[in-house]
Amino acid sequence: MRLTWRSGVGFVSCLCSLALATVVLAACSSSSERAPYTEDSPTVPPETPAQNGTPVASPQTAPATSQTETDAGTQPDAPDTCKRTAPSNTCGLVPQCGCTLAETCDVEDSSGNVGCVVAGKAVMGAPCVATAGCALGLSCVFGTCHAFCDTPGSACTAPKTGGCVQVKSGTPATAIPNFSVCRVACDLRDVSACGGTTAAGTGVCQVDGNGLTDCAMGGTRTVGQSCTPTDECGPGLVCALTGTATTGACRKWCRVGKTDCGGTVMCSGFQTKVIVAGVEHGVCP
Repeated sequence: MRLTWRSGVGFVSCLCSLALATVVLAACSSSSERAPYTEDSPTVPPETPAQNGTPVASPQTAPATSQTETDAGTQPDAPDTCKRTAPSNTCGLVPQCGCTLAETCDVEDSSGNVGCVVAGKAVMGAPCVATAGCALGLSCVFGTCHAFCDTPGSACTAPKTGGCVQVKSGTPATAIPNFSVCRVACDLRDVSACGGTTAAGTGVCQVDGNGLTDCAMGGTRTVGQSCTPTDECGPGLVCALTGTATTGACRKWCRVGKTDCGGTVMCSGFQTKVIVAGVEHGVCP
């Protein structure tokens, strides 16, 4: 993201509007098949043979009771209450169901087909390269782990989530059926808000032109280093332009009017205000 300081002449150029973000879908899928269930063959008592040529009545065998059938393992399966996601109907996205306790139901392609993926450990907002790296129930999109939702434009209700956004792919960007995720409500100033730097990459908290935040894959540039849209700043930083400069520099996010920059150093706002949750944000000099 590149923003112009209030002291200069320019405009806000938000390059991370995640609500309309275009992603390349890459979800690792794995599935397992259970062996078919086979009932044990019933045991039939042998007939009692005649003794000394005189017919002998065979003993009566009582019919099996429902309890006996239960003990033998023939109890009927519980009804399937999973709300499976069409068109594949392999499992359900919201709420998560239809996979094993170690798997996430994830969108696998641009047609919205779903499948079960063995889950990893990365928490919501943390960097990822595939859904297999994210914790149970999360999908890897925008380079970070996100929770699923089913009503784009609505507010997600889980802790630390924002609005529900539609995931798109391709050129021109086209909505992927069934694929909507919750934004991550993060603090722009917090270097660990989106997991920091891991083997999967660097997660940063970004903001769009409407003041809505989300976690996304970021860069590794540090305070004072030059930055461009393809050479991005690291966590807690923003690429800011001064005056008529065409190349920005990474600056620390701060809250205007607060002491986030330390001592008596003032936080400078942008020419076009950046308001997040009612608070104006700027950069430290």
